[in-house]
Amino acid sequence: MNQYYQPQVPYYQLGKNNMRTLGTNPTLFSSSEGFAKGNMFSNTYTPYKNYQPQVLRATSEQEQLFLQMAEADFAAHDLNLYLDLHSQDGNMLDLFNQYRRQTNRLMMEYEQKYGPLTTSSDTLNQSPFMWTAQAFPWNTGGM
Repeated sequence: MNQYYQPQVPYYQLGKNNMRTLGTNPTLFSSSEGFAKGNMFSNTYTPYKNYQPQVLRATSEQEQLFLQMAEADFAAHDLNLYLDLHSQDGNMLDLFNQYRRQTNRLMMEYEQKYGPLTTSSDTLNQSPFMWTAQAFPWNTGGM
């Protein structure tokens, strides 16, 4: 390696949690718009030809809660992918954790009202075994 080589790095500033923050943060969609478009980052989103994402509308309280949970979960996953490459971005880490906590809260609320969504759910410690005792939304014509 050349001893005079100096890599070009973006300007960083010290942000929350004493982590570096990119001087120019990416622009994000809302979680609902990002979920519909499949991308939280508006500055990297390119629509396919004349495709218009379908606007999802819940028709029941159960569907509304599930949709909110799915949107927050998508946002957390997309930000997680960003953080894999930009691990020092404290602002995005904070936002990731907000969406992660929101997803966990909504999942707990959903499972208390409508039953477990995953085999790791705390609602499965009851008898009878709730995994087989409930009708899943995708089996009853819902969602």
